[in-house]
Amino acid sequence: MKKLFIELFGTYFLVLIIGLSSGNPIAVGFGLMVLVYCGAHISGAHYNPAVTLAMFLQKEISALDSIKYFISQVVGSTLAALSIYLMKSNMLVQPVLGDSIYPIFFSEIIFTFLLVFVILNVATHPNLKGNSFYGLAIGLTVMAGIFSVGPVSGAVFNPAVSLGPSIIDLVTGEGVSHYFLWYYLVFPTIGSILAVLSFKFLLTNK
Repeated sequence: MKKLFIELFGTYFLVLIIGLSSGNPIAVGFGLMVLVYCGAHISGAHYNPAVTLAMFLQKEISALDSIKYFISQVVGSTLAALSIYLMKSNMLVQPVLGDSIYPIFFSEIIFTFLLVFVILNVATHPNLKGNSFYGLAIGLTVMAGIFSVGPVSGAVFNPAVSLGPSIIDLVTGEGVSHYFLWYYLVFPTIGSILAVLSFKFLLTNK
């Protein structure tokens, strides 16, 4: 239960920071860094279904625990989106719409790939386990991603960040986040799987 509480707690505050700061890269990056250091020793501080998926594929977490983590993350995100709705209005999670979906597609895949690849290296690689900079590396990766592709895809890299606001949209009958939910379910999942494959290649070709 402690692990599930931390996943809910961390995802709640991550989504809250994203929503209240309107995705400010510095606030989100440093906020995530603090939350990772806060919870990594308890749950691994995933706060992201794409990360949990990668950890499951790497056999760092069981299938049952993965499902429990997913549920905790979605509950945390939904509570955060509800908090934002009560404080101001529906949290908006959407890309910058253009003539083509491909820039959004590549942005979410590439930077979710980078995020998960960094996490796998700093948190699970035999040569780096036990380091003290993992939280900084993870937070700065997200910050760099938001600066780079925030104006393109919204820089989500995390299905939970879209799921919570989409649920609140459907409950309240307001907002547009749910129209773009599938973007942030499919594209980060692809990025996560590619990161795991690359990490496995790294380990087997020393």
